[in-house]
Order: sequence, then structure tokens, then C-alpha cells
Amino acid sequence: MIVDRIENAGLYCGRSERIARGFELLKERQLADKPNGRYDVDGDSLFYLAQRYTTQPPAERRFESHRKYADIQLILSGREVMGNTPVSGLTVSTPYDEAKDIVFYNTPQSYSTVEVSEGMFALFFPGEAHMAACQLGAPTDVHKIVVKVRMGGE
Repeated sequence: MIVDRIENAGLYCGRSERIARGFELLKERQLADKPNGRYDVDGDSLFYLAQRYTTQPPAERRFESHRKYADIQLILSGREVMGNTPVSGLTVSTPYDEAKDIVFYNTPQSYSTVEVSEGMFALFFPGEAHMAACQLGAPTDVHKIVVKVRMGGE
């Protein structure tokens, strides 16, 4: 997991050509105007999700991980807490869905958290368990773009 400000995204572009393209995409100002939904950039290799929601207590959220995709989650407005923890030792609550590239886990007793606010991103690689959309104190409205980057086979 990497957490940083979007203006520092160039530091992480050497990891993958698609990740670099994902960060370039996040510089486009019109993303903020997109309604909620999925937007294809390069088919299933690179796409993004526009999301608006209200954060929830961590007890109402679930940890997830992916096998094929990295997530670049950029907060356009609002703030949230994201949990992260190693996948090893987690108990699966919903088995892996290959079509959606997601598996859900029971929340462990202890895990790390980070506050992510406007202008910040979190980059989660395949196999990194994360729990997003958690409130800090009280519920907060969040506007987020999640870039889904297919890893491998570039």
C-alpha cells in the first residue's frame, strides 16, 4: 500500500506503465464532473469508477482484496479512514469472485489505519487487504475516483 498526495504521483509511475497511465488519468479535471459509474479507458486493462457515498463505521465495512487489479483510490472531496492488513491470517467471509476480482474477509482484531482526505490517494496492489469508506468520528460525504489497473501481462 502506498498513501501520498496526488502531486507526488510521479514518484510511483515506474512500477508499471498502466499505473503511470492511471495516474495521468487522475490529472484530468473533468473526472470530478462524472456521475457515479464505470468508465473504460483501455477495456478491462484500465478503467475507473466514479463514486459518491457517505462513510460508515468500520464495523459496517469489510476488508477486501483483488488478484488481478491494483486500485488507485483518489479522494476528490471529503475524508475517510482506510484499513489495511496482510491477507495472510485473514478469514474469508465471501469467496473469491473471479468475474468481479474480489474476495471479502472478516475484520481482524487489529489492523493498521490511515486517514485519506481531499487530494490524497491510496494505491493497493493485488493481494493487499484493504477496507475503505470508513468514517472518522462522524459520517462524511466522499467523492472518489478508483482507477482499476490490471497488473501483469503488459
